Amino acid sequence: MENVFVLGSLTLDRILEELSSVGAASLRILKEDFRIALLKEAEGYEYKPIDKVVGSGDRVVRQQLSLFSEFPAGSRYLLLRDSFQELIERCLAGLQQYPFQTALNFDSIMLQKYEKGSLGITPHKDGLSFVNLVCVFVIGGSGRFYVCSDRTGRDAKEIDASPGQVILIRAPGLFGDEDNRPFHYVADIQETRYAFGLRQRLPPQN
Repeated sequence: MENVFVLGSLTLDRILEELSSVGAASLRILKEDFRIALLKEAEGYEYKPIDKVVGSGDRVVRQQLSLFSEFPAGSRYLLLRDSFQELIERCLAGLQQYPFQTALNFDSIMLQKYEKGSLGITPHKDGLSFVNLVCVFVIGGSGRFYVCSDRTGRDAKEIDASPGQVILIRAPGLFGDEDNRPFHYVADIQETRYAFGLRQRLPPQN
């Protein structure tokens, strides 16, 4: 883990406060050598473009990106997932009250690629099929990440999305809330951007 993360900025109390009040938090997390290795790996994959428009009516989301998720055994992205899961669990063990309704388990992983000049993705909420916490590691490139009040982008607040940062986003199940998902968006892609997402699927309902 010491070869993966910069741990000096990991202040759990601050992160939880920002997740509660803002809906997202960002911290410097990836060691530079490891980030560069992740970037080189990401550049070697073939990505699948996704639909440019999803939703309908006043829930339309426009997006311009492609995805990759078939990570081979030995991928550094699998190491990143497992190491971050372990790190978060260690931090949570020191809390008097566990902040999630269910045990944290990142079982959905995805690389996102935004080409230079892409429109990014317009204001939206992550799907209700994901719970507890969404984590987005900025692997390389440039783009600006915002949380906002609604689909128009009102009251936008920029969150640090520099390479090496991880952006943590509130999801249902955090702090006991059923649906506390913040609107957020990505814009101003000045250089091809790679981001790696960790999510937890909603467990099947009996």
